[in-house]
Amino acid sequence: MSYQNHLYVWEDRFLYITAGVASELTQRHTVTLLVALDPTGFTLGEPSGKQQRYQAALVARQAHRSLDSSQTSLLSMNFDPQSYEYHTLSRFLGNQSVRPVILQPNTINPGELHQIGQGTLAVDRLFRLTTTLPLGISGYKPVGVNIDIRAVHIAQKVKKELPLSSSVAELAAGVGLSGDRLSHLFSEQLGLSIKSYILWARMRRAVGLIARGESLAAVAYDVGFSDSAHLTRTIKQFFGLTPSYIVKAIKVHML
Repeated sequence: MSYQNHLYVWEDRFLYITAGVASELTQRHTVTLLVALDPTGFTLGEPSGKQQRYQAALVARQAHRSLDSSQTSLLSMNFDPQSYEYHTLSRFLGNQSVRPVILQPNTINPGELHQIGQGTLAVDRLFRLTTTLPLGISGYKPVGVNIDIRAVHIAQKVKKELPLSSSVAELAAGVGLSGDRLSHLFSEQLGLSIKSYILWARMRRAVGLIARGESLAAVAYDVGFSDSAHLTRTIKQFFGLTPSYIVKAIKVHML
């Protein structure tokens, strides 16, 4: 089946489908579920050069991996630390950087998959897929997650106030904490530093601006980078996609 390249971005997750892509080493702030849509599978590479082929795999946050799906169509589902799935899938991964997984039969509806690849699946059904697809992983079970609402509030605030930004001290004061205490709470609850999360939020915004046709220089200035070259390197590290690829080869949907 033929798929066009589409990237769908929500507040706490993003999904892309592609007819085939290859990327150098990336280190994402998301937990990623990769699913090959053809029998040939995809290859993940380690910094050492070792490569492994998979049909479906979970990749942990900040795992350095290259990706080659040039011989297969690919579905990539990425969960932000704000999402429930990020925390439960992280537990399922344990200490593993990459875990091969098996999807139970009929987990993905072929008709919906075709619509995703054409950009025509209704937004509500598309979001539902992001919540049900992890449930199709053999051996995975949802578990209770207790998260301090202050950490979630700060994560939401960081994203929603961009391009404006507050210092850690200002963010902390808003929830009645010191800067050090907020930094500790945020890392403890969401699994990454608040500064790393702010950078992730800026990259998410940058992709939306680039897809909208803004120049790289303007986007770099908007998200706080000194030049477009630095922005390009960082986007590639986070998404495995270059700005030129985003502009020319993929349709971006900010949802």
